[in-house]
Amino acid sequence: MAHDSFKLDYVPALNGLRGVAILAVMLFHAEILFFNGGFVGVDVFFVLSGFLITSLLIQEYDCVGFVNLKHFYMRRVLRLGPALVFLLICFVVVSYLFANKEKAANNYVDALVSLLYFSNWARAFNFHPLDFLGHTWSLSIEEQFYILWPAVLLGLLRTIKNRWYILFFSVIVASASWVLRVYFTMTDVSVERLYNGLDTRADALMIGCALGVLISSRLLNQQTEIRLAKWLSYFSPFFMLCFLSALHFSEWQNRSMYYIGFVVIEFLAAVFILDVVIKKTSLIGKILATKGLIWVGSISYGLYLWHYPIYRTMLALGFNHLIVIWIGTLVTFIIAACSYYLLEKPILKFRRFFTCPIPCADLVRSRISMHSVQIGTVKT
Repeated sequence: MAHDSFKLDYVPALNGLRGVAILAVMLFHAEILFFNGGFVGVDVFFVLSGFLITSLLIQEYDCVGFVNLKHFYMRRVLRLGPALVFLLICFVVVSYLFANKEKAANNYVDALVSLLYFSNWARAFNFHPLDFLGHTWSLSIEEQFYILWPAVLLGLLRTIKNRWYILFFSVIVASASWVLRVYFTMTDVSVERLYNGLDTRADALMIGCALGVLISSRLLNQQTEIRLAKWLSYFSPFFMLCFLSALHFSEWQNRSMYYIGFVVIEFLAAVFILDVVIKKTSLIGKILATKGLIWVGSISYGLYLWHYPIYRTMLALGFNHLIVIWIGTLVTFIIAACSYYLLEKPILKFRRFFTCPIPCADLVRSRISMHSVQIGTVKT
């Protein structure tokens, strides 16, 4: 089955979706009552990440006939590494200067575990639960996904011509992850293991991957897209209401989340992505494409990296909860913006050395919004 080179234009609403997700996570960690379920923002990011990474890889493969995995991984390092290393250096220096020896030593281990992208398993098996860097569990899951999925997808693209089979494979893997999570939940496995394991949370990433295969491989004909866009326009208000309800009513320790709750969130995230991609004038797209949300989405990686340790530090120092919310959030936005404009964007210029020189591939990469969000959440 031949595939034309599909080009996903930059969709501002996807950055807006990032903005909504990171704000939900921040409100959750700020312990604002109405947003008890703000942790579901991480699942939105997982779905979005799976979608974007898969779309990028398929578009490169269809455009130039191969995927340079070495270049792919170098682009990921340039995108994600500098901001994380900057955070960890600051964390280690502050720990050395202000923490007692025992706490400082523990913080050094936390920093090393975070740098090695092993936080999720440290939390899942409770052999070294991270404190101020506990939020890096989702970075670890994403990084492990980046290591595994591109090679698997490239192998599938080389050996399977019918993309429907690749879509089916993605759905099967997502289903397997969900079934495993349900089984573990029924057998009273700890919530920490359920929440932090790559195997028990991979369904969100793989749902995004399946959506990426569907869209980037043009598996939907124009008539089907038109009917789907019309259907989505009718149900968009209902889906938005469901998501807002989830932000309030969800509880990460409630085992019903692991049976069906996370699956519902993943479905809603996939619907939002599909809606804004195939119907640029959708109601959801118009809401998400507001300038404020787009900007928040653009600095969302830095917001995620810094908000949790800042909130936790201020709480540990005994600051009033309202001060933590307002001042901590302001400081987080300032640091995240500086990180984005002074560190992340300048370093991203070096990605051109790891980009295929063929014009078609350059066009693909220039049009897809690949901030590769790394957002996660932990209990406070």
